[in-house]
Amino acid sequence: MENGKTAIDFAEPRGGTFQKYSLRYSSRLPGKGKIFYNIPDGVACETFFLEPGENAVFSSYIDGFLSGASASGIYRLEFLPSKSGEAGFSLQELTTEPAGRSESVVYLENERFRLGADLGWGGGLCHVEDKRNPDGLQNLLNRCDAGRLIQQSYYGTVDSPYKCAVFNGSTWSYNPVQGGDQYANRSKLVDCSVSSNRLWVKCQPMDWAQNNRITPSYMENTYLLEEDCIRVDNRFVDFSGYRHRPAHQELPAFYVLSYLDRFTFYDGTRPWTGDALTVKDHLGFWGDKRESRHCYFTFQEGNTETWCAWTSGASGFGIGLYTPGAETLIAGRFAYNASKDPSDGATNYVAPLRTLCLESFLPLEYSYLITTGDAASIRRTFERHRDFRDNASLQSFVKQDD
Repeated sequence: MENGKTAIDFAEPRGGTFQKYSLRYSSRLPGKGKIFYNIPDGVACETFFLEPGENAVFSSYIDGFLSGASASGIYRLEFLPSKSGEAGFSLQELTTEPAGRSESVVYLENERFRLGADLGWGGGLCHVEDKRNPDGLQNLLNRCDAGRLIQQSYYGTVDSPYKCAVFNGSTWSYNPVQGGDQYANRSKLVDCSVSSNRLWVKCQPMDWAQNNRITPSYMENTYLLEEDCIRVDNRFVDFSGYRHRPAHQELPAFYVLSYLDRFTFYDGTRPWTGDALTVKDHLGFWGDKRESRHCYFTFQEGNTETWCAWTSGASGFGIGLYTPGAETLIAGRFAYNASKDPSDGATNYVAPLRTLCLESFLPLEYSYLITTGDAASIRRTFERHRDFRDNASLQSFVKQDD
């Protein structure tokens, strides 16, 4: 052991040909690991991150798995704690397994919904279809690039030692994004499992404004199809060690078809009573300084009816999002052209916001619901499920005044 680092060399390399490895370990501290193995044209080393735990399990596909990569013969493993102290790291078991490359998009389906997550974009949602919709729309989401979809995205430090990059003419903070970065580099798929109505996916996200720089963090999503809605549980752990600043966090980032041009939400003080809704028909681009002040909507104190919807002004049909505990909505339309094409550059967007300060090594978890229909039926569905989760754990990331 050197400087707290544990290194394990295997006299006999572990595993035959494999695409996935799993560790069972114990550690009192979080840390960074490295695993060394053989590949067809030489050797490879990849980095991974471990949370503290007793008899904990970490599994990962190898780098390049979705592109058909394979490996053999793990010959070395290293672990370095990310905090000062005695980690007491021990490796109980190391296993490998072959894993057949799946289709990039994995679908869940029931009688009403068809849901698609793109594993090549970190498992972000790229497809939501309601088979009953009156407009014949097969997909309500925009999937033009890695920054669209429905996905996790978080904002952190701008301070040294982090070196900011530039996006859209602005200096940009540390910004792990599930789908990838602005240069179309994709996040790494770490692990996933699927059943008839449930998909769990884990990725290592790219830093949005940087060029091909993967972040020291993990994102997890659990997608669950229910009869009248879709539940999404989110988990994010940052291993950077950076001291972050409070920022508006997107919970989640939510991009839909340009065709769904009417934005609806509740802006009153009598939640879940059927009180009048607020409707916005001509929102501008939220990233335009001339328009952005008209794109923020702060919920009034005591308002727990924190859902919103994008629907078609023509048919009334659309898609809704409910994130309990949201404080503000940011919403707008980019390059509006009423397109029904999910790959079109034009899109409409919303993100429920809370001002939170990321904390390295502390898991951030929250949940939201998605449903479809007209505004009235969307509201009724969310009212039935309004107590499904309160997202109270987000309070741990609210920066208290010193």
